[in-house]
Amino acid sequence: MDSNENFSEQIIEAVEAKAAWFDSSELPKLLEAFRNIKGYVTNFVSILTRKGFIQDDPYKHEKKISSVGPIDDSPFLETERATAIGTRLSDYDNMLDFICSYVKFTVDSLQMDTIKKLVAFNNCIPWGSLSNTSPKQISKSLSEIINSVKNSTDTMSISMMNDILSLLSKEYSAINDYLKNIADFQRENYKALVRKNIIELDDFDKEQAKSSTSNAIAMIRKFFPQTMGKKPFYNELITELVAEEFGPNAEALSLKLLSKLEIKSNTAKQKVSNAPDAHEMIMEAVRILGSTSSQFEVIKQKLVENKTTLDNQQNSFFHQLKAAIRKAFGLREKPTEYKLTVTETVTHTTRTEIVRIQEFIADIEKRSRVYSAIALRKNAGYMKLDQLPDTKILEFVNKQLSECQKILVLLPSLDTYFKSSASAMNGSKIRGIKIEISALKGILHKANQQKADFAAISEEKAQLQKLGFRNA
Repeated sequence: MDSNENFSEQIIEAVEAKAAWFDSSELPKLLEAFRNIKGYVTNFVSILTRKGFIQDDPYKHEKKISSVGPIDDSPFLETERATAIGTRLSDYDNMLDFICSYVKFTVDSLQMDTIKKLVAFNNCIPWGSLSNTSPKQISKSLSEIINSVKNSTDTMSISMMNDILSLLSKEYSAINDYLKNIADFQRENYKALVRKNIIELDDFDKEQAKSSTSNAIAMIRKFFPQTMGKKPFYNELITELVAEEFGPNAEALSLKLLSKLEIKSNTAKQKVSNAPDAHEMIMEAVRILGSTSSQFEVIKQKLVENKTTLDNQQNSFFHQLKAAIRKAFGLREKPTEYKLTVTETVTHTTRTEIVRIQEFIADIEKRSRVYSAIALRKNAGYMKLDQLPDTKILEFVNKQLSECQKILVLLPSLDTYFKSSASAMNGSKIRGIKIEISALKGILHKANQQKADFAAISEEKAQLQKLGFRNA
């Protein structure tokens, strides 16, 4: 076997190993980056909606997506900005949901056409460079809206928005890097398939291929349809392949390619020195949990308004008389109970639960205050938690996530109850909470993932210490 044939086999093996590495390491990170973007965008939209800069898209849950692509960036009138940006951010969030739920993040699935679509989508809102002078309509409008928020006196919203934009910018850049890396690899993967399916054929005359570039390309083109299926014939990549296999500098090019395909592995000692800060990881889970404050505040407001609508609907003379008697004698209002049909998300079984709405709203209001106090590093509540041992912080996060999950189970049923109980005349007055529920799910998923990452790092650290790495 000559050196070129040996290089060809080594390249094919290296590509297969690198593909396995992408599937197990890099592409899960790419999916996680898209999930992170979705969580941050949900929080971002919540702030803008609460501040009145954008309007909810009433058709958000009715829109169907079948493929990845950028969102609309056509011009609109300044008077339409709140509605247009609200709709486009809703479409952006829907596309993120489609990507996270239906796109398969594997080497086999992420072919060049899909990668190009993901790149186009990721760049439709350049989170790292929003500017009011941007030629992109959505970039320009978002920049103007963000500046309006920053010019307000709401320091909490300003601080949260700055944090969110910083995280969005980081994930936006990371996604572009991941997509560039997988795109570069798919070029080599394509060439490796040609090597394996065509050049390694017994009928492929390698000596004739060495005679000229045009001969080699013509021979590959001849075998291409019967061996490569529906894959397109990329002249540029085939020319590169011919140079690496049969050109005068084939050996140097092959060595360079093998170096490029090498997977850099770290020793256990390097992992110890570069290990993430476990304490910072669990405190990041705390900050993520704290960012639910704005969602809970909006939910509280909507529940109060919906309860008032139902109360007024039943505000007969008899009800008014009872209220007057209670007020005259200083009697406490009898708790209002709603009988809900609750569907468990895991088992899909249904059960009936009685909810005392005043207590439920009070709990959400309290939760909003607590989470607001731990959302930012400089807040007293956050600093108090920061001083605790990691085990105590983990207990706090677990408790909050468990309680929030119970609330999440009830909220959709409560939303349905209000809508079904309102009269035809009052139906339009009921304020839906589906957007806030979706936002909470995204944030709590992220917090739970961060907690799981902390647990994994803590376990790895403990194992390394058992192996004698004292600085772990």
